[in-house]
Amino acid sequence: MTAEVGTLRVAIILLLFLVLIAWAGLVLCGRSRWRAGTLALRERLESARMPIQPRVFDRRELQRLPEPVQRYFRTALNEGQPMVSAVRVEHTGTFNMSDTSEQWKLFTSDQRVIARLPGFDWDARIAMAPFLPVYVHDAYVAGEGMLYAKVIGLFSVADLRGTPEAARGELMRFLAEAAWYPTALCRVKV
Repeated sequence: MTAEVGTLRVAIILLLFLVLIAWAGLVLCGRSRWRAGTLALRERLESARMPIQPRVFDRRELQRLPEPVQRYFRTALNEGQPMVSAVRVEHTGTFNMSDTSEQWKLFTSDQRVIARLPGFDWDARIAMAPFLPVYVHDAYVAGEGMLYAKVIGLFSVADLRGTPEAARGELMRFLAEAAWYPTALCRVKV
């Protein structure tokens, strides 16, 4: 092996090492910025939170509701049970990235839900490829719907916020998932 080939190999290894260090720096910076944004979003969610009244379920509250709704609550809830004010849900699974084919990717998420004012933040990390996470917020905060995603927490690939359609869609998600914590449906105010 000549000295030139040895020098070229060292240069290539050094270049690869520098690229790896730069990528790791970007990933760490993105994760840090994403966490800071998540904290700010969760603070907004908490600041919109209203007290739950009454604090326990009372079947007499059902009298003003249609009969099918009364049946649901009588089945799902027990007299005197505490009303849910907030919930934390953790998810782990796969997420299909395509409407037309099977492109399942691993994901983890942490979701915070506030019963009143209705609101939630689904903070997810989807593994698009090794060392290439996409961070996603799907949220309904203080009447605003939002869905945005960033590759490594830095580069935007989706940003839907502030439209009436986004607000309706995210409120529908809140209502659909509220079956997991049904007292949240007892006094929904939007």
